[in-house]
Formats: sequence, C-alpha cells, structure tokens
Amino acid sequence: MAAEIIEFFGYPPLHPNGVDLSDRHHCPFVEERCTKVRGACVIKQVTADPVIICPKRLYAQQFQILKDIAEEAFGVGTDLIDRREGQARVSTGKYSGNEVVVFGYGHGGELGIPAPSSPGSTRSGTFKIDFVLSRLNKDGSPQEFAAVEVQTIDTTGTYAPAAESYLKGLSYLNDKGGVTTSAGLNWENVSKRILPQIIYKGNVLKREELCKKGLFFVLPHAVYEKIQARIGSQLMEYPISAGSVTFMTYDRAPEDGVHPTPLQKKTQFTTSVDQIAYAFVSPLNLPEKNAYAKAISNAMR
Repeated sequence: MAAEIIEFFGYPPLHPNGVDLSDRHHCPFVEERCTKVRGACVIKQVTADPVIICPKRLYAQQFQILKDIAEEAFGVGTDLIDRREGQARVSTGKYSGNEVVVFGYGHGGELGIPAPSSPGSTRSGTFKIDFVLSRLNKDGSPQEFAAVEVQTIDTTGTYAPAAESYLKGLSYLNDKGGVTTSAGLNWENVSKRILPQIIYKGNVLKREELCKKGLFFVLPHAVYEKIQARIGSQLMEYPISAGSVTFMTYDRAPEDGVHPTPLQKKTQFTTSVDQIAYAFVSPLNLPEKNAYAKAISNAMR
C-alpha cells in the first residue's frame, strides 16, 4: 500500500527547520548525524495512521522511554546515569544507591555477552540487548537490572524518490500528481522477526538471576496491534517480575504545530514470555477452514 513521508528529520517535509537539519543530515532526536540513508522518521499509509519507522525517533525527549521504564522498574525519582558517570561515582564513593546505570546507545554503548555457537563450530558472535538498566551495589557490582529492547517496523517498496527530492529542497509529486510513494510497512516481520526476538531474548533473560524486572519491549502502537492480531489470543496479564515481558507503546502526540512532535505513551501491558511463546505457536487468529481450496476454485472460474 502506498505511503507518504510525513516526518523528515523531525519535521514535516520542507519545513524550514527540517531543511536545515536535512542539509546537515542531522538527527534532532539523538543530536548526531542521521544513520539512515534518506532521513525519514515517520510514514503514513493512505488509509492508516502514521507509524514511526526509525528507532531513534523513539529516543526523543532525551530518551524519555528509559526514564519511563526506570520509574516502572525501580521507582520514582531514580537518577539515570551512563556507565562513565557510574564508574566515577563508585570510584569516588559518591554512588548513593538511587542511581540506575544505563548501558546502550547514547550511554557508552551496548553490553555484549558471548552468543552460543552452532554445534561443532568454534565460531561465536555476540548477543546484545538494546539497553540494560542496572541498579548497583556500593562497590559497583550489579544488584539487579532490567532489559530494554526497542523496535519499530521495516518498510517495503521505496520512498527514495520523495526523500531525494526533499534532500534537494524540492517538493515531490509522483507520476499521478500525488505525494505517495511505493513504500509500505513490512508487517510480515511481526511473525518472522519481532515475535521470535521477544521469545528468544525473554528466555535468555529468564536465566539471569539479577534480571528481576524482565524485558521491556518498546514499540510504536501500530506494531503492538499487529502483534496482538498475529497471536490472536488474549494474553494473561502478569506483574513486572523475572520472566515478564512489558510492552510499552508510543506514538507521536497529536499535531499542535510544535516540532519535533513529542512522543506520547499509549499502552503498557505486562505478560510472561511463556504466554507469548505459547500463543505464537498456537495462534487462534487463523483464516477460515479450506480458505486455499476456495481461493483455487475462485481463481479457476
């Protein structure tokens, strides 16, 4: 389904402030050079709401998502600091115990652990979680931690012609005189990549004695709705605990002329990784019986 870019370097396409950012290829959400080839943050399909397609768009308001998660996991008033500041406070005896040290993008880099190798292979890679939030003991050893994964959605087709026009400071019209592109949203990745990733990483974290708050999974609200549709069953709600998965969904706040548009938290729901795994392999939201036989019959008429 055709889609248009509605947010480009944090602003509507060709907005004066956005043009300045696109000229410098600068991301306003992490204050660094944009790592995407063409700088689209949000796209909108013709008959649907806008969807965030860049993970760094979810890092707006100085990583507000991490502040929200720290509050849920460790309580109100925690002090989020990066690993360098954590090391400094521990070494000087100034670590109060109210701090939560963040490991991940923009905070000193991700933590990697050895990934399991294939049977008979001596090669192994590195397993990573996007963010780890850790409460420490006074000596700097970990007391407990929560894990955070951030996911948007990949696109299909291309929005390149529109993006290239905007990068040149030009308006864009397709061959039909509209602004849509051939870009779409790759919802198949919900089944192929997103749900398997939740299940695998959730099970890895179940083996961590200090991961007492489980996995927090941050994503656009539309992607969460697709997960629900794919599973097709009512997941039981659980408290935040070891082995839990907490979905936290975000969208852009309603347009009010302020740009970049702030993020708005939409939904929070906690279940267990076992619930998700069972629902994934035993989906209830299936096509009607003999749907393919009917399709063949209809095609041959």
